[in-house]
Amino acid sequence: MFEDENEDEFFNLLELVDDFKRAQAQGKSAFYDLEEFEAIADYFYELGKIKQALEVVDIATSQHPYATQLWFKRVQYLTASDNTQAAKDALKELEKVMPESYDLFMARAGLFSKMGNHQKAIQQYRQALNLAEYQEDVYHLLALEYQLTGAYEKALKYLKLSLEVYPDDEIAIYNIALCYDLLDQQEAGRDFFLKLIDENPYGEVAWYHLGIIYAKMEEYNLAINALDYSILIDDFFSAAYYEKARILELLFRFEEAAETYHATFEFDGTSGYAYYKMGICFLQLHKDKKAASHFYKAIKEDPDLEEAYYELALMKDEAKEWDEAVFLINKAVELDFENWKYQQVSALIHQRAGKLDEAKIIYSDLIKSGYFESDTFIQYSELLNDLCEFEEALEVLAEGIKKLPGAASLYFHLAGYFFIQGKELEGAIQLRDALNLYPEGKLFFLDLFPILIDHPMVKEILNKPSKRF
Repeated sequence: MFEDENEDEFFNLLELVDDFKRAQAQGKSAFYDLEEFEAIADYFYELGKIKQALEVVDIATSQHPYATQLWFKRVQYLTASDNTQAAKDALKELEKVMPESYDLFMARAGLFSKMGNHQKAIQQYRQALNLAEYQEDVYHLLALEYQLTGAYEKALKYLKLSLEVYPDDEIAIYNIALCYDLLDQQEAGRDFFLKLIDENPYGEVAWYHLGIIYAKMEEYNLAINALDYSILIDDFFSAAYYEKARILELLFRFEEAAETYHATFEFDGTSGYAYYKMGICFLQLHKDKKAASHFYKAIKEDPDLEEAYYELALMKDEAKEWDEAVFLINKAVELDFENWKYQQVSALIHQRAGKLDEAKIIYSDLIKSGYFESDTFIQYSELLNDLCEFEEALEVLAEGIKKLPGAASLYFHLAGYFFIQGKELEGAIQLRDALNLYPEGKLFFLDLFPILIDHPMVKEILNKPSKRF
C-alpha cells in the first residue's frame, strides 16, 4: 500500500489524513486543494474503507464542483463496493457533461466487469487503449477480462506486453503460467519461462513456475532443479519448498519430502498443514508412530484441519481403537460435512465399533444425499444383514443396481443374499446378470459366499463356460 511513494510523502499523507479527521470530528469544513482531496480519498479506499472514501469525494465535490476526476472516483468507489446501480447513475451524469475520453472508457469497463459483462468491458478497455497515454496501464486489466471469458491466447498477448514494461510483476507472471496451463501448452510455457530466465536469471518466481511446468510434463528432476534455483535466489520462498516437497512425494522420496516441509519452519514458523504433510510422508515410510505424532501436532497448530483428524481416524480404526477412531472421524465430518468420503468412512468405523444404529443412519443419509458408490450400498446391506433386517438389505442392493446398473459387485452380493435366503430363482437371475457384466467373477463370488460353493444351482451356473448369457 502506497509503496510507490517515498517515506516523506507517505508521512505527509498521514499528517494530511489526520488533519482531515480532526476537522471532521470537530464539525469543521476544512478546505483542501483537489490533489489533497484525491490523496485522502485514495487513502481510505486503499484501506478498504469505501464508505469514508465516498464521504471524502462528496465533501471534495462540494468544494470543487467542476472537477470531473472526482466523479470518476465516485464511480470507481461505488463499483468497488458492488453498488452498481448507483455507479451506473453517477456514470450517466458524467456522460452528460463530457465527451468520450480515456477515463470514461476505463470507468465503463470497470463497471461492466463488476456486473459480469466481460465482453462489453473488453470493448471499453480496447477503446481506452487507443486513447491511453500509458497503454501499459490497460494491458493487465484487458488481459484479466480475456481470462474471464476463456480467451487465454489473447490474455497472454496483453500479459506479455504488460510484463515488458513491468518485468518484476509477479501477478502477470502467475497469470501467464495459468494461461499456458489452461491452454494445455506446457511446452510453450516452458519455452517462455526459459526465455524469461535467460533475460533475468535471478527471477525466483520465473524459476518457480518453470518448476511447476516441468512437473506437469513429468520432467521431475528438471522440476526439482528449477525449484532449487528458486529457493537459492530466495530461501524464504515457501511456495517453492511446498512444490518441491510435493514432487519429491511423487518420486517416493518421502524422507526428503518431509525434510523439505520441515525446512519451511525456519522462516514461516510451524504450521498445521506442514505437519500434516510430514505425517503423510512418515505413513508412506511405515513410521506410524512418527506419523501419528505429526498428525497430532497438525491438529494442535490448526484445530480445524480436518485432513489430520481423518488420517488419525484411519490409524485408530486399523489399530481397533474404536472409541478414539469414532471421535476423530466425527470431528473430520463436523469440519467438512460435504465430504462424502469422510462420511462413508465414518459409517464403516461406527459399524466396526459396534455402533450399528449410528452407522445405519449415516449410510441412509449418504444414499439420500445422492452418494451412489457401490461400496456404500454393499456395506449398508452388510450392516442390515448383521441387524437381521434381511429384506431391507435386499432392497438396498436393488436400489444400488438401479443407480449403478453397471456395477457387477452389486449383482454378485444380491445373488448371494438371495441364495442364502432360499430364493434360488431370484439368486440365479442376479448371478447370471453379474456374470454377464463380469464373466471372470466366478472366484470373486465364491470368495464372497464360500457357504455356496456346493450349492447345486450355483455350481451349475458357475461351471458353464464364461460367456455372455
